Amino acid sequence: MGWNEGRSRQRVRDRDFHDFEVDVQDLRRTMDFRNLGTKDVRRAEGVHLYVDVPGFHGAVADAGNDKQKQKKLVRAASVLRKVQRDLMDADDIGDIQRQTVRLHALAYKPYDPDDGSNAAERARRAVVHAVTHNSYVIGVFDPVFEEVRFGSAAGLSGGTSYIANIGMTGERELISLGSCANLAAKILGATDTITVTRDVYDHLPDGLKEHFKKSAVVSGVQSYRATGLRWDRYPDLADDLGVSWDADKWRKKTEEYRDDLPLAQIEVSDAAALIDLDVLTERNCKRTAAVAVYADLDGFTRYVQEAEGDEKVVALIRQFHMIRSEFHSVIGSDHEGLVLQHRGDCILAILHMPCGDDKHAKRCRRAVDIAIALQSSMEHVLNEHLKDRKDIHVAVGLDVGKAFVTRLGKKGRRVGICFGPEVSSAERLQQRTGAKQICISEDIYDQLDDEDVRAEFAQDGDTYVATGLTFPKLDRIKETKAARAGSLGASVKEGQVFVTTAASPTTGAWHNSRPWRSH
Repeated sequence: MGWNEGRSRQRVRDRDFHDFEVDVQDLRRTMDFRNLGTKDVRRAEGVHLYVDVPGFHGAVADAGNDKQKQKKLVRAASVLRKVQRDLMDADDIGDIQRQTVRLHALAYKPYDPDDGSNAAERARRAVVHAVTHNSYVIGVFDPVFEEVRFGSAAGLSGGTSYIANIGMTGERELISLGSCANLAAKILGATDTITVTRDVYDHLPDGLKEHFKKSAVVSGVQSYRATGLRWDRYPDLADDLGVSWDADKWRKKTEEYRDDLPLAQIEVSDAAALIDLDVLTERNCKRTAAVAVYADLDGFTRYVQEAEGDEKVVALIRQFHMIRSEFHSVIGSDHEGLVLQHRGDCILAILHMPCGDDKHAKRCRRAVDIAIALQSSMEHVLNEHLKDRKDIHVAVGLDVGKAFVTRLGKKGRRVGICFGPEVSSAERLQQRTGAKQICISEDIYDQLDDEDVRAEFAQDGDTYVATGLTFPKLDRIKETKAARAGSLGASVKEGQVFVTTAASPTTGAWHNSRPWRSH
Protein backbone atom coordinates (compact mmCIF):
# COMPACT_ATOMS: atom_id res chain seq x y z
CA MET A 1 0.00 0.00 0.00
CA GLY A 2 2.78 2.45 0.84
CA TRP A 3 2.89 5.66 2.86
CA ASN A 4 0.35 8.39 2.18
CA GLU A 5 0.50 11.78 3.86
CA GLY A 6 -3.25 12.27 3.97
CA ARG A 7 -3.82 8.86 5.52
CA SER A 8 -1.05 9.46 8.05
CA ARG A 9 -2.55 12.82 9.05
CA GLN A 10 -5.97 11.25 9.52
CA ARG A 11 -4.55 8.47 11.68
CA VAL A 12 -2.75 10.90 13.95
CA ARG A 13 -5.81 13.13 14.23
CA ASP A 14 -7.89 10.11 15.20
CA ARG A 15 -5.29 8.77 17.63
CA ASP A 16 -3.51 11.72 19.18
CA PHE A 17 -4.29 10.37 22.70
CA HIS A 18 -5.13 13.88 23.96
CA ASP A 19 -7.86 12.43 26.20
CA PHE A 20 -5.98 9.26 27.17
CA GLU A 21 -6.07 8.97 30.96
CA VAL A 22 -2.64 8.66 32.55
CA ASP A 23 -2.10 8.11 36.25
CA VAL A 24 1.42 9.06 37.37
CA GLN A 25 2.42 8.00 40.87
CA ASP A 26 5.61 7.36 42.76
CA LEU A 27 6.48 3.66 43.06
CA ARG A 28 5.69 2.58 46.63
CA ARG A 29 5.34 -0.62 48.65
CA THR A 30 1.72 -1.20 47.72
CA MET A 31 2.45 -1.05 43.99
CA ASP A 32 3.94 -3.68 41.70
CA PHE A 33 5.17 -2.21 38.42
CA ARG A 34 5.00 -5.65 36.81
CA ASN A 35 1.19 -5.52 36.93
CA LEU A 36 0.55 -1.99 35.70
CA GLY A 37 -2.50 -1.11 33.68
CA THR A 38 -2.01 0.65 30.36
CA LYS A 39 -2.97 3.97 31.96
CA ASP A 40 -0.64 3.60 34.94
CA VAL A 41 2.82 5.18 35.01
CA ARG A 42 5.19 4.79 37.94
CA ARG A 43 7.95 7.23 38.75
CA ALA A 44 10.77 5.08 40.12
CA GLU A 45 13.98 5.95 41.87
CA GLY A 46 16.44 3.15 41.39
CA VAL A 47 19.41 1.62 39.63
CA HIS A 48 18.91 0.28 36.11
CA LEU A 49 20.85 -2.82 35.13
CA TYR A 50 21.57 -3.94 31.60
CA VAL A 51 23.17 -7.38 31.57
CA ASP A 52 24.40 -8.52 28.20
CA VAL A 53 25.99 -11.73 26.95
CA PRO A 54 28.64 -10.56 24.46
CA GLY A 55 29.32 -14.05 23.12
CA PHE A 56 25.74 -14.47 21.90
CA HIS A 57 26.32 -12.45 18.74
CA GLY A 58 29.31 -14.59 17.83
CA ALA A 59 27.29 -17.74 18.50
CA VAL A 60 24.55 -16.43 16.19
CA ALA A 61 27.09 -15.80 13.44
CA ASP A 62 28.57 -19.25 13.96
CA ALA A 63 25.13 -20.89 13.74
CA GLY A 64 24.46 -19.30 10.36
CA ASN A 65 21.63 -21.24 8.72
CA ASP A 66 22.39 -24.48 10.54
CA LYS A 67 19.02 -25.53 12.04
CA GLN A 68 20.56 -27.69 14.76
CA LYS A 69 22.79 -24.86 15.96
CA GLN A 70 19.84 -22.47 15.83
CA LYS A 71 17.84 -24.84 18.02
CA LYS A 72 20.70 -24.96 20.50
CA LEU A 73 20.71 -21.16 20.63
CA VAL A 74 16.96 -21.06 21.28
CA ARG A 75 17.29 -23.60 24.06
CA ALA A 76 20.22 -21.78 25.62
CA ALA A 77 18.37 -18.44 25.45
CA SER A 78 15.26 -20.04 26.97
CA VAL A 79 17.21 -21.56 29.86
CA LEU A 80 19.09 -18.32 30.49
CA ARG A 81 15.80 -16.41 30.59
CA LYS A 82 14.36 -18.80 33.18
CA VAL A 83 17.41 -18.67 35.43
CA GLN A 84 17.65 -14.89 35.10
CA ARG A 85 14.14 -14.68 36.50
CA ASP A 86 15.06 -16.98 39.39
CA LEU A 87 18.16 -14.92 40.17
CA MET A 88 16.16 -11.68 40.14
CA ASP A 89 13.53 -13.16 42.45
CA ALA A 90 16.27 -14.29 44.83
CA ASP A 91 17.80 -10.79 44.93
CA ASP A 92 14.43 -8.95 44.83
CA ILE A 93 15.28 -7.18 41.56
CA GLY A 94 12.53 -5.94 39.24
CA ASP A 95 12.32 -7.42 35.73
CA ILE A 96 11.74 -4.73 33.09
CA GLN A 97 12.40 -6.51 29.82
CA ARG A 98 14.39 -9.26 28.12
CA GLN A 99 15.81 -8.18 24.75
CA THR A 100 16.71 -11.53 23.18
CA VAL A 101 19.36 -12.49 25.75
CA ARG A 102 20.01 -9.00 27.13
CA LEU A 103 18.38 -8.32 30.48
CA HIS A 104 16.99 -4.95 31.57
CA ALA A 105 16.20 -4.86 35.28
CA LEU A 106 15.67 -2.31 38.04
CA ALA A 107 16.83 -2.28 41.67
CA TYR A 108 14.05 -0.18 43.19
CA LYS A 109 13.97 -1.53 46.75
CA PRO A 110 14.13 -0.25 49.38
CA TYR A 111 11.64 2.36 48.20
CA ASP A 112 12.81 5.93 48.26
CA PRO A 113 11.57 8.18 51.05
CA ASP A 114 11.55 11.91 50.48
CA ASP A 115 15.13 12.27 51.74
CA GLY A 116 16.57 9.73 49.28
CA SER A 117 18.36 7.85 52.07
CA ASN A 118 17.94 4.43 50.47
CA ALA A 119 20.06 5.18 47.39
CA ALA A 120 23.13 3.48 48.89
CA GLU A 121 21.28 0.25 49.58
CA ARG A 122 19.84 0.17 46.05
CA ALA A 123 23.32 0.73 44.58
CA ARG A 124 24.75 -2.08 46.70
CA ARG A 125 21.87 -4.40 45.82
CA ALA A 126 22.24 -3.68 42.09
CA VAL A 127 26.01 -4.30 41.98
CA VAL A 128 25.64 -7.48 44.06
CA HIS A 129 23.12 -8.75 41.51
CA ALA A 130 25.46 -7.86 38.64
CA VAL A 131 28.26 -9.85 40.30
CA THR A 132 25.85 -12.74 40.81
CA HIS A 133 24.77 -12.67 37.18
CA ASN A 134 28.36 -12.64 35.89
CA SER A 135 29.26 -15.40 38.34
CA TYR A 136 26.37 -17.52 37.09
CA VAL A 137 26.83 -17.07 33.34
CA ILE A 138 30.62 -17.42 33.30
CA GLY A 139 30.97 -20.01 36.07
CA VAL A 140 27.81 -22.12 35.61
CA PHE A 141 25.91 -21.47 32.40
CA ASP A 142 28.87 -21.44 30.03
CA PRO A 143 30.25 -24.80 31.27
CA VAL A 144 26.78 -26.38 30.95
CA PHE A 145 26.30 -24.91 27.45
CA GLU A 146 29.94 -25.21 26.45
CA GLU A 147 29.14 -25.14 22.74
CA VAL A 148 27.73 -21.60 22.89
CA ARG A 149 29.60 -19.91 25.79
CA PHE A 150 27.80 -16.59 26.10
CA GLY A 151 29.89 -14.65 28.62
CA SER A 152 28.39 -11.79 30.64
CA ALA A 153 28.79 -8.04 31.17
CA ALA A 154 26.74 -5.53 33.15
CA GLY A 155 26.09 -1.78 32.98
CA LEU A 156 24.44 0.11 35.84
CA SER A 157 23.13 3.66 36.18
CA GLY A 158 20.83 5.23 38.76
CA GLY A 159 18.25 8.00 38.76
CA THR A 160 14.61 8.70 38.02
CA SER A 161 12.71 6.85 35.31
CA TYR A 162 9.10 6.26 34.36
CA ILE A 163 7.78 2.71 34.10
CA ALA A 164 4.76 2.06 31.88
CA ASN A 165 2.93 -0.84 30.26
CA ILE A 166 2.05 -0.42 26.62
CA GLY A 167 -0.14 -2.77 24.62
CA MET A 168 1.21 -4.91 21.81
CA THR A 169 -0.61 -7.65 19.88
CA GLY A 170 -3.05 -8.13 22.74
CA GLU A 171 -0.33 -8.32 25.38
CA ARG A 172 1.41 -5.71 27.47
CA GLU A 173 5.01 -4.70 27.13
CA LEU A 174 6.81 -3.08 30.04
CA ILE A 175 9.07 -0.17 29.11
CA SER A 176 11.16 2.37 30.98
CA LEU A 177 11.64 5.96 29.86
CA GLY A 178 14.54 8.01 31.20
CA SER A 179 18.21 8.69 30.57
CA CYS A 180 19.46 6.40 33.36
CA ALA A 181 18.05 3.35 31.57
CA ASN A 182 19.67 4.41 28.29
CA LEU A 183 22.99 5.14 29.97
CA ALA A 184 23.15 1.72 31.62
CA ALA A 185 23.02 0.14 28.15
CA LYS A 186 25.57 2.54 26.68
CA ILE A 187 28.30 1.80 29.23
CA LEU A 188 28.27 -1.98 28.80
CA GLY A 189 31.79 -3.35 28.40
CA ALA A 190 33.39 -6.63 27.35
CA THR A 191 32.62 -9.95 28.99
CA ASP A 192 33.39 -10.35 32.72
CA THR A 193 33.05 -6.62 33.40
CA ILE A 194 30.70 -4.51 35.49
CA THR A 195 30.51 -0.81 34.62
CA VAL A 196 28.71 1.75 36.77
CA THR A 197 28.08 5.47 36.54
CA ARG A 198 29.32 7.86 39.20
CA ASP A 199 25.95 8.07 41.00
CA VAL A 200 26.17 4.31 41.66
CA TYR A 201 29.91 4.23 42.41
CA ASP A 202 29.71 7.01 45.01
CA HIS A 203 27.13 5.05 47.03
CA LEU A 204 28.99 1.72 47.12
CA PRO A 205 30.53 0.35 50.33
CA ASP A 206 34.32 0.49 50.40
CA GLY A 207 34.66 -3.28 49.99
CA LEU A 208 32.93 -3.09 46.61
CA LYS A 209 34.20 0.31 45.56
CA GLU A 210 37.86 -0.76 45.69
CA HIS A 211 37.28 -3.19 42.78
CA PHE A 212 36.24 -0.38 40.41
CA LYS A 213 38.62 1.81 38.43
CA LYS A 214 37.82 5.02 36.61
CA SER A 215 36.78 4.30 33.04
CA ALA A 216 35.35 6.27 30.12
CA VAL A 217 33.14 9.36 30.16
CA VAL A 218 29.91 8.42 28.38
CA SER A 219 27.32 11.06 27.44
CA GLY A 220 29.10 13.44 29.78
CA VAL A 221 28.96 11.01 32.73
CA GLN A 222 32.00 9.46 34.41
CA SER A 223 31.93 5.65 34.57
CA TYR A 224 33.86 3.10 36.66
CA ARG A 225 34.63 -0.49 35.72
CA ALA A 226 35.42 -3.71 37.57
CA THR A 227 36.87 -6.70 35.70
CA GLY A 228 36.72 -10.31 36.86
CA LEU A 229 34.56 -9.52 39.90
CA ARG A 230 32.88 -12.86 40.65
CA TRP A 231 31.95 -14.63 43.88
CA ASP A 232 34.11 -17.70 43.21
CA ARG A 233 37.13 -15.42 42.90
CA TYR A 234 36.33 -13.22 45.92
CA PRO A 235 34.64 -15.44 48.53
CA ASP A 236 35.69 -13.10 51.36
CA LEU A 237 33.86 -10.21 49.69
CA ALA A 238 30.76 -12.41 49.41
CA ASP A 239 30.98 -13.16 53.13
CA ASP A 240 31.40 -9.47 53.99
CA LEU A 241 28.31 -8.59 51.92
CA GLY A 242 26.24 -11.48 53.26
CA VAL A 243 26.02 -13.20 49.87
CA SER A 244 25.61 -16.98 49.78
CA TRP A 245 26.68 -18.23 46.36
CA ASP A 246 25.95 -21.89 45.65
CA ALA A 247 27.23 -22.71 42.17
CA ASP A 248 26.18 -26.37 42.42
CA LYS A 249 22.58 -25.39 43.16
CA TRP A 250 22.39 -23.17 40.07
CA ARG A 251 24.15 -25.75 37.91
CA LYS A 252 21.53 -28.34 38.85
CA LYS A 253 18.68 -25.91 38.08
CA THR A 254 20.27 -25.01 34.73
CA GLU A 255 20.56 -28.68 33.74
CA GLU A 256 16.93 -29.28 34.75
CA TYR A 257 15.71 -26.41 32.56
CA ARG A 258 17.89 -27.64 29.70
CA ASP A 259 16.60 -31.20 29.93
CA ASP A 260 12.98 -29.97 30.03
CA LEU A 261 13.46 -28.61 26.49
CA PRO A 262 14.92 -31.36 24.27
CA LEU A 263 16.19 -30.20 20.92
CA ALA A 264 13.84 -32.68 19.23
CA GLN A 265 10.87 -30.68 20.60
CA ILE A 266 12.01 -27.42 18.97
CA GLU A 267 10.44 -27.00 15.56
CA VAL A 268 12.10 -24.58 13.14
CA SER A 269 10.33 -23.81 9.87
CA ASP A 270 10.85 -21.29 7.11
CA ALA A 271 8.29 -18.50 6.90
CA ALA A 272 6.12 -18.76 3.78
CA ALA A 273 3.67 -16.03 4.83
CA LEU A 274 3.57 -13.08 7.22
CA ILE A 275 4.70 -14.43 10.60
CA ASP A 276 1.98 -14.63 13.25
CA LEU A 277 3.72 -13.82 16.54
CA ASP A 278 0.80 -15.11 18.60
CA VAL A 279 1.44 -18.74 17.60
CA LEU A 280 5.20 -18.70 18.20
CA THR A 281 6.75 -20.38 21.23
CA GLU A 282 10.20 -21.71 22.06
CA ARG A 283 9.00 -24.99 20.52
CA ASN A 284 7.63 -23.33 17.38
CA CYS A 285 10.11 -20.98 15.69
CA LYS A 286 10.41 -19.31 12.32
CA ARG A 287 13.37 -18.30 10.23
CA THR A 288 13.26 -16.09 7.20
CA ALA A 289 15.22 -13.82 4.92
CA ALA A 290 14.42 -10.34 6.21
CA VAL A 291 15.48 -6.74 6.61
CA ALA A 292 15.89 -5.76 10.26
CA VAL A 293 14.67 -2.26 11.13
CA TYR A 294 15.69 -0.34 14.25
CA ALA A 295 14.05 3.06 14.77
CA ASP A 296 14.93 5.22 17.76
CA LEU A 297 13.35 8.48 18.91
CA ASP A 298 16.15 11.02 19.13
CA GLY A 299 15.54 13.73 21.74
CA PHE A 300 12.58 12.14 23.51
CA THR A 301 14.58 10.90 26.50
CA ARG A 302 15.83 14.41 27.26
CA TYR A 303 12.28 15.70 27.55
CA VAL A 304 11.38 12.83 29.88
CA GLN A 305 14.36 13.54 32.09
CA GLU A 306 13.65 17.27 32.23
CA ALA A 307 9.92 16.88 32.91
CA GLU A 308 8.86 18.75 36.04
CA GLY A 309 5.50 17.83 37.48
CA ASP A 310 2.97 15.18 36.58
CA GLU A 311 1.28 17.36 33.97
CA LYS A 312 4.35 17.36 31.72
CA VAL A 313 4.89 13.65 32.24
CA VAL A 314 1.28 12.94 31.26
CA ALA A 315 1.70 15.00 28.10
CA LEU A 316 4.89 13.12 27.19
CA ILE A 317 3.31 9.71 27.76
CA ARG A 318 0.38 10.68 25.54
CA GLN A 319 2.77 11.84 22.84
CA PHE A 320 4.75 8.62 23.15
CA HIS A 321 1.57 6.59 22.59
CA MET A 322 0.73 8.76 19.58
CA ILE A 323 4.16 8.28 18.00
CA ARG A 324 4.20 4.57 18.77
CA SER A 325 0.73 4.09 17.28
CA GLU A 326 1.67 5.86 14.05
CA PHE A 327 4.97 3.96 13.74
CA HIS A 328 3.09 0.68 14.16
CA SER A 329 0.69 1.69 11.40
CA VAL A 330 3.51 2.74 9.08
CA ILE A 331 5.37 -0.54 9.58
CA GLY A 332 2.47 -2.96 9.81
CA SER A 333 -0.46 -1.46 7.88
CA ASP A 334 1.32 0.58 5.21
CA HIS A 335 4.18 -1.81 4.46
CA GLU A 336 3.37 -5.28 5.86
CA GLY A 337 6.29 -5.23 8.26
CA LEU A 338 6.33 -6.94 11.65
CA VAL A 339 6.95 -5.00 14.87
CA LEU A 340 8.67 -7.31 17.35
CA GLN A 341 9.58 -5.26 20.39
CA HIS A 342 9.85 -1.82 21.95
CA ARG A 343 13.02 -1.08 23.86
CA GLY A 344 12.17 2.13 25.65
CA ASP A 345 11.73 4.61 22.80
CA CYS A 346 13.30 2.28 20.22
CA ILE A 347 11.36 -0.09 17.94
CA LEU A 348 12.66 -3.36 16.50
CA ALA A 349 10.84 -4.64 13.41
CA ILE A 350 11.51 -6.83 10.41
CA LEU A 351 10.32 -6.80 6.80
CA HIS A 352 10.28 -10.34 5.41
CA MET A 353 7.55 -10.01 2.80
CA PRO A 354 7.56 -11.03 0.04
CA CYS A 355 9.09 -14.32 1.21
CA GLY A 356 11.74 -16.21 -0.70
CA ASP A 357 15.40 -15.73 -1.54
CA ASP A 358 14.46 -14.59 -5.05
CA LYS A 359 12.67 -11.55 -3.59
CA HIS A 360 15.81 -10.10 -1.97
CA ALA A 361 15.90 -6.87 -4.00
CA LYS A 362 12.20 -6.17 -3.51
CA ARG A 363 12.44 -6.64 0.27
CA CYS A 364 15.39 -4.26 0.44
CA ARG A 365 13.57 -1.55 -1.50
CA ARG A 366 10.39 -1.98 0.57
CA ALA A 367 12.38 -1.78 3.79
CA VAL A 368 13.91 1.51 2.66
CA ASP A 369 10.31 2.59 1.98
CA ILE A 370 9.57 1.86 5.65
CA ALA A 371 12.52 3.95 6.81
CA ILE A 372 11.54 6.88 4.57
CA ALA A 373 7.92 6.54 5.70
CA LEU A 374 8.91 6.68 9.38
CA GLN A 375 10.89 9.85 8.67
CA SER A 376 7.95 11.26 6.68
CA SER A 377 5.42 10.65 9.45
CA MET A 378 7.79 12.04 12.06
CA GLU A 379 8.81 15.19 10.21
CA HIS A 380 5.65 16.11 8.29
CA VAL A 381 2.85 14.83 10.52
CA LEU A 382 3.77 13.93 14.10
CA ASN A 383 5.90 16.99 14.79
CA GLU A 384 2.85 19.18 14.16
CA HIS A 385 1.25 17.54 17.22
CA LEU A 386 4.29 17.80 19.51
CA LYS A 387 3.63 21.47 20.30
CA ASP A 388 6.84 23.05 21.61
CA ARG A 389 8.84 19.78 21.42
CA LYS A 390 10.17 20.40 17.95
CA ASP A 391 13.51 18.62 18.26
CA ILE A 392 12.15 15.07 18.54
CA HIS A 393 13.20 13.12 15.47
CA VAL A 394 13.85 9.53 14.47
CA ALA A 395 17.05 7.67 13.57
CA VAL A 396 16.76 4.42 11.58
CA GLY A 397 19.20 1.58 10.90
CA LEU A 398 18.66 -1.23 8.35
CA ASP A 399 20.50 -4.42 7.42
CA VAL A 400 19.42 -7.53 5.53
CA GLY A 401 20.05 -11.22 6.03
CA LYS A 402 18.60 -14.28 7.75
CA ALA A 403 16.48 -13.68 10.85
CA PHE A 404 15.31 -16.19 13.42
CA VAL A 405 12.03 -15.28 15.15
CA THR A 406 10.36 -16.86 18.18
CA ARG A 407 8.84 -16.01 21.54
CA LEU A 408 10.22 -16.96 24.93
CA GLY A 409 8.54 -17.03 28.31
CA LYS A 410 5.37 -18.32 29.87
CA LYS A 411 1.96 -17.94 28.27
CA GLY A 412 0.68 -14.40 28.81
CA ARG A 413 4.20 -13.08 29.37
CA ARG A 414 5.91 -14.26 26.21
CA VAL A 415 8.20 -11.81 24.47
CA GLY A 416 9.05 -11.87 20.78
CA ILE A 417 12.75 -12.20 20.04
CA CYS A 418 14.64 -11.97 16.78
CA PHE A 419 18.28 -12.73 16.19
CA GLY A 420 20.74 -13.04 13.36
CA PRO A 421 24.05 -11.36 12.44
CA GLU A 422 22.29 -8.72 10.36
CA VAL A 423 19.75 -8.05 13.12
CA SER A 424 22.65 -7.16 15.42
CA SER A 425 24.19 -5.12 12.61
CA ALA A 426 20.99 -3.10 12.10
CA GLU A 427 21.01 -2.18 15.80
CA ARG A 428 24.63 -1.02 15.56
CA LEU A 429 23.82 1.05 12.46
CA GLN A 430 20.96 2.74 14.29
CA GLN A 431 23.15 3.50 17.30
CA ARG A 432 25.67 5.32 15.12
CA THR A 433 22.93 7.26 13.31
CA GLY A 434 21.74 10.74 14.26
CA ALA A 435 18.43 12.55 14.17
CA LYS A 436 16.59 12.57 10.80
CA GLN A 437 19.03 9.99 9.41
CA ILE A 438 18.65 6.58 7.76
CA CYS A 439 21.70 4.30 7.75
CA ILE A 440 21.67 1.23 5.50
CA SER A 441 24.14 -1.52 4.73
CA GLU A 442 25.94 -1.75 1.40
CA ASP A 443 23.88 -4.80 0.46
CA ILE A 444 20.64 -2.82 0.77
CA TYR A 445 22.08 0.18 -1.05
CA ASP A 446 23.08 -2.02 -4.00
CA GLN A 447 19.44 -3.05 -4.47
CA LEU A 448 18.08 0.51 -4.82
CA ASP A 449 16.91 1.12 -8.37
CA ASP A 450 15.50 4.65 -7.99
CA GLU A 451 18.23 7.13 -8.91
CA ASP A 452 16.71 9.92 -6.81
CA VAL A 453 16.66 7.75 -3.70
CA ARG A 454 20.21 6.50 -4.31
CA ALA A 455 21.40 10.07 -4.72
CA GLU A 456 20.19 10.91 -1.19
CA PHE A 457 22.52 8.32 0.39
CA ALA A 458 26.15 9.25 0.97
CA GLN A 459 28.77 6.60 1.60
CA ASP A 460 30.10 6.38 5.15
CA GLY A 461 32.68 3.60 5.30
CA ASP A 462 30.86 0.38 4.42
CA THR A 463 27.41 1.92 5.00
CA TYR A 464 25.27 4.63 3.38
CA VAL A 465 23.51 7.46 5.21
CA ALA A 466 20.68 9.76 4.13
CA THR A 467 19.67 12.84 6.12
CA GLY A 468 16.23 14.42 5.97
CA LEU A 469 14.95 11.92 3.41
CA THR A 470 11.13 11.91 3.29
CA PHE A 471 8.55 11.17 0.60
CA PRO A 472 7.48 14.83 0.32
CA LYS A 473 11.12 15.71 -0.28
CA LEU A 474 11.34 13.05 -2.99
CA ASP A 475 8.15 14.42 -4.54
CA ARG A 476 9.71 17.87 -4.78
CA ILE A 477 12.88 16.44 -6.32
CA LYS A 478 10.93 14.50 -8.94
CA GLU A 479 8.59 17.39 -9.69
CA THR A 480 11.52 19.76 -10.17
CA LYS A 481 13.27 17.30 -12.50
CA ALA A 482 10.05 16.67 -14.43
CA ALA A 483 9.39 20.40 -14.81
CA ARG A 484 12.90 20.93 -16.17
CA ALA A 485 12.38 18.05 -18.58
CA GLY A 486 8.95 19.32 -19.60
CA SER A 487 7.18 16.15 -18.41
CA LEU A 488 5.26 17.53 -15.43
CA GLY A 489 1.51 17.11 -15.56
CA ALA A 490 -1.56 16.86 -13.35
CA SER A 491 -4.69 14.77 -13.03
CA VAL A 492 -7.90 14.98 -11.02
CA LYS A 493 -9.32 12.02 -9.13
CA GLU A 494 -12.16 12.11 -6.61
CA GLY A 495 -11.90 15.87 -6.30
CA GLN A 496 -8.14 15.85 -5.57
CA VAL A 497 -5.33 17.14 -7.76
CA PHE A 498 -2.39 14.79 -8.31
CA VAL A 499 0.95 15.88 -9.70
CA THR A 500 2.34 13.35 -12.17
CA THR A 501 5.73 12.84 -13.72
CA ALA A 502 6.95 10.75 -16.60
CA ALA A 503 7.33 7.83 -14.19
CA SER A 504 4.31 5.58 -13.94
CA PRO A 505 2.31 6.34 -10.79
CA THR A 506 1.77 2.63 -10.25
CA THR A 507 5.37 1.50 -10.14
CA GLY A 508 5.86 1.91 -6.40
CA ALA A 509 5.87 4.26 -3.46
CA TRP A 510 8.88 6.24 -4.70
CA HIS A 511 7.11 7.09 -7.96
CA ASN A 512 3.69 7.94 -6.55
CA SER A 513 2.90 11.62 -6.60
CA ARG A 514 1.64 13.18 -3.39
CA PRO A 515 -1.87 14.66 -3.61
CA TRP A 516 -2.01 18.40 -3.12
CA ARG A 517 -4.40 19.01 -0.28
CA SER A 518 -5.77 22.21 1.18
CA HIS A 519 -5.15 22.64 4.91
